Order: sequence, then structure tokens, then C-alpha cells
Amino acid sequence: MINRLLPLAALLFATAAGAAGFAPLDRAAARDLGAPERQRQPTVVALWSSDCVHCKKNLALFASLAKANPRLRVVTVATEPASPALEPLLDKTGIAGERYAYGNDAPEAIAYALDPAWAGELPRTLLFDGRGGVRKISGVLDQEQALRALSPR
Repeated sequence: MINRLLPLAALLFATAAGAAGFAPLDRAAARDLGAPERQRQPTVVALWSSDCVHCKKNLALFASLAKANPRLRVVTVATEPASPALEPLLDKTGIAGERYAYGNDAPEAIAYALDPAWAGELPRTLLFDGRGGVRKISGVLDQEQALRALSPR
């Protein structure tokens, strides 16, 4: 019996260890992330998934912007449960910072808490200027769009 449980225990340990870099996102945390009044500095909240090619383009852009501006906070949200495969994908982009993956709440409830106007398309980016302004953009961004959205109005 123990011999049968060892592989299962090893798999569970490997999954937990591989996903250790991600905080589980629930509705309450999602509401906080999506609230402009909570973002006191320029902040990018990048919604992405492991199978989204265009998401990786945005993540590379945000990594480059963060390197150029140490005040820029970049928060990533994987729109899927944490798994060992997610961390290497973000590590490749060079993005350091808070990393979330969808937690145990219903995915639709988390998405709605983040952005009630979001229909689920990816990539989706919330760009906060740090002074109460926010722009929510779907699709691939270029540097000019991102910088304009992060600038106070």
C-alpha cells in the first residue's frame, strides 16, 4: 500500500513546489488588484495564460518597461490554476514581481472581480497610473500605448 502512495505523494510535492512562486487569486484579492484606488504607483496587471502566444509578447514588453523604470510595478495573473509549467514561462520573460494564478473560486467570479467589463479575451492588461486612473486594454500592446496608459491624465 505504501509503495502505491509514494508516487502520488511525490507528484503532489512536485506540483506544490513547482507552483510555489504563485499566490492563489480569489475574488477578494482580484477586487483589490482591479481597484484603481489601491494602486499607489504606476502598475501593470497582466492577465495571461500558458497557451497564449500574444500574452508572451506583452509580458516581454512589461519586463523591458520595468527594467527601464524601477517604480513600475508589474503584477502577473495566470488565468489558470498554478502548475509547475507556469514559473519557467514567466522566468523567461524576466518579469520579477507578484505572481498570481487563479485559485479555488470560480474562474468567472475571479475574472468579474478583476474587471467586470472583461469578456475573457487574452491578453488583457490593466494599466494604472498610480493616481486613480486606469486603462483596460485587450490585445498586444506596443511601448507607446503602454507608456501613454501609465501616464497620469
